[in-house]
Amino acid sequence: MLVAAAAPSAETHAASQAAALHVARNQLIDRTGHPVLLHGVDISGTEFACAQGGSAGNAGWSIFGGQPEDTPATISAIQGWHVNAVRVPLNEDCWLGINGISASFGGDAYRKAIVSFVRDLIDSGMYVIVDLHWNAPGQAVALSQQPMADEDHAPSFWRSVATTFASSPNVLLDLYNEPFLYQSYFQNGAQDPWSCWLNGCKLNQYLSGGQPYTKTYGWQTAGMQQLVDAVRSTGAMNVLIANGLNWANDDSGWLAHRPQDPAGNLAAGWHEYEGEQCAAPSCWSKSIEPIARRVPVIVGETGDHTGSACQLVNLPNFLPWADTHGVSYLAWTFNPWGYSHDVLITNWQGTPSACEGQFYAAYLAALANKPAVPHSTQPPAFIVPNPVNTNGLDAAIAASHIAIFLISLISVLLGIVLATNLGEPLMSGAPRRLRTSPQMSWIAMHRSSVGILIATCGAIFFVFGKVVLD
Repeated sequence: MLVAAAAPSAETHAASQAAALHVARNQLIDRTGHPVLLHGVDISGTEFACAQGGSAGNAGWSIFGGQPEDTPATISAIQGWHVNAVRVPLNEDCWLGINGISASFGGDAYRKAIVSFVRDLIDSGMYVIVDLHWNAPGQAVALSQQPMADEDHAPSFWRSVATTFASSPNVLLDLYNEPFLYQSYFQNGAQDPWSCWLNGCKLNQYLSGGQPYTKTYGWQTAGMQQLVDAVRSTGAMNVLIANGLNWANDDSGWLAHRPQDPAGNLAAGWHEYEGEQCAAPSCWSKSIEPIARRVPVIVGETGDHTGSACQLVNLPNFLPWADTHGVSYLAWTFNPWGYSHDVLITNWQGTPSACEGQFYAAYLAALANKPAVPHSTQPPAFIVPNPVNTNGLDAAIAASHIAIFLISLISVLLGIVLATNLGEPLMSGAPRRLRTSPQMSWIAMHRSSVGILIATCGAIFFVFGKVVLD
């Protein structure tokens, strides 16, 4: 069921202290031409409190969950952790003001609160990621995250959010939090999950956020391409993030199903936690490294299980790996919740939690104290790249591949000609002065060896060039 989107708030904010981000090949680049790696935190509350509780037609009980997230003291506490990015999760129904959300916590009130919070974070020198975290199809209230964005509301949500933050290029738009397209959810049992991820498909149930866990209902998802198109239709040029499957931990099909972004400002999203499908260094190397060589990779969520005797099993291995491979990351979560896993602080003053919080805070502090890497004194101009294709090759790489192929082909053919009788007419038909020269005589005597050598060099050049460019 299609529901009309609420009009977006007119209150937008131009980027101020942090420089505007854009994508150049596999890096995030600021306005001065310097590469940027995001090191930050998630902060939870705005995705659930505005929709939970209340009564029918008057749902919700708070915007920030009764937490002082948007106060100067909390923002100062976040700054004290040496972060340069904060991820703010959003609720689809609350932003649009639909499906019975209270006017006190949804619609214009919700949008103004989010915009003000984002503005204050940017003014404090941080980049901000806003993501579609909780949603629901039709008239169901968004009380959970779904297997994928819904076509009923998500495109309207992103057109509104993109319009709101179009003049804030330091706001990154995370298109969908954690897709998880299980086979049992498909109306068509033969549906390919990655095709659904990209282009959308029909599902047979949704998550209720209560009991029963899922409810039977036929609905159409919105694929990542549709969400990219919705954002770009507004003229917004913000960096977009597309998270993979299996709760955003599986990016194995990302390059083969890469959405087309006419602005060329698309990053691959990934969530990394211990115990998930891709939680081992071998998977990071096989699945993530090839993506990180093509586009920026942003880990919107990571964390750790504290374990006994403070034996962290994930962050001590993952963070150095991410730094080595130019992967950005944000840790869940900057909320003083009363359990030990994936919680960074014990109070709103920013005191690190035992083990995980202490480790992450110390790690970020050590990064902040490292000497800055020198950059070029002549940064490139901010030019919107041409649209990319689904294989991740831009025009420069494609031209290089063609040149290498032609040079290699000519070398191999020339080598074959010299090494066989095909070369005899060429040599005998050469000008007499060239034909009787010592060099030509030597080549004639060693024609087979020279031909094989040239052909081999051509083949080696092709392989070496392809490996370097890929």
